[in-house]
Amino acid sequence: MITKENALKMFSANPFKMAIINGKIKDGASVTVYRSGDLIDLCTGPHIPSTKMIKAFSVMKNSAAYWLGKAGNDSLQRVYAVSHPSKKEHDEFLLFRKQAQERDHRRVGREQKLFDMHELSPGSAFMYPHGTVLYNKLTDMIRE
Repeated sequence: MITKENALKMFSANPFKMAIINGKIKDGASVTVYRSGDLIDLCTGPHIPSTKMIKAFSVMKNSAAYWLGKAGNDSLQRVYAVSHPSKKEHDEFLLFRKQAQERDHRRVGREQKLFDMHELSPGSAFMYPHGTVLYNKLTDMIRE
C-alpha cells in the first residue's frame, strides 16, 4: 500500500495510470501496487509471487478499445487470459467452459427457434411462435 501522492510519482510517465489514480482514488487514501519482477502495477491483487507457478495458460479473448470508450482517444489492447498451476487443472477448466457454452440458454433457444436476443437489448428475449407456446404453457402451470 502506498499513498495516492506516491502512486502519482511512481506512475508519472503513464498517463493512463495517472488518470485512473486521479479519477478513482480519493486524496489521502492508499493505493495497492504489486510487483512481479520488473513489473509494478496498480491492482487489487494479489499477483502470484512468480510466473514460474504458471504451467498452463490460454488467451480467451482480445480486442481493441478506445481509452474511456471515446473514439478520439488512444486505442488500447485488451487481453483476457486464464492461467492454472497445472495442465490438468487448465484442461478441466477449458472442458467445463466448453460444456457451459454448449448449455448456454441463448444458443439453445436460438437453435430450437424458441427465442432470440438482440445485441441492442441483450436482456430482452424476442419470442418465436414455438417459444411463445412454451412460455404460455409454463405461465399457465405456475398459475394453477
